[in-house]
Amino acid sequence: MGEIIFLSLVAIIAISAIWVVVSPNLVHSATSLLVTLFGIAGLYVFLYADFLAATQVVIYVGGILVLIIFGVMLTNKIDKPVIESISSNKIIGVLISSFIFTILSIIVIQTNWPIIADNAKEGPPTVELIGKLILGKYLLPFELISILLLSALVGSALLARKKNIPIDIKEDDTDELDTESNSDQETVINDIESKKSENKESGEINKDG
Repeated sequence: MGEIIFLSLVAIIAISAIWVVVSPNLVHSATSLLVTLFGIAGLYVFLYADFLAATQVVIYVGGILVLIIFGVMLTNKIDKPVIESISSNKIIGVLISSFIFTILSIIVIQTNWPIIADNAKEGPPTVELIGKLILGKYLLPFELISILLLSALVGSALLARKKNIPIDIKEDDTDELDTESNSDQETVINDIESKKSENKESGEINKDG
């Protein structure tokens, strides 16, 4: 039963990951990426790594993927995106991917993987162990990282805030602006009237002729 679940998760992850790259629709690619990340979380659960599974769902699915989907949905013209790729880039990508796949396949085949007996006991929950280590032995690094992330968040908020630049306009400046706008309007009206008069004169000349 365990092998069937494992192989099913692997098949789902492989198919959805391929569809992320192949699909011409950005929304479908983002949805396939969602399935891929959930499948990886399922593998973590299958390997009794519950903390990694929860982290996978909270950070990647709940944070990064939602941000990607928002970016895709807020982008204009996403129904039929024009995605063009040069043939030479495709050939290079296929060669590099084949090379990496070959190396990984050789490593997987030549590695002596430990075989776990069916009656092996389940280990302690990883969430409890990691929680004790973070709040005990590694408390100082944990607090320093939290302060670093907080400072980055505050800095990004300050950079994204709009700056209100005060504009001091005196009464003399407003008077000058009003006079300039009035003079511009008068010149436009004079131009229109002169053009009308020229048209009338040309019409009268044509009639006399």
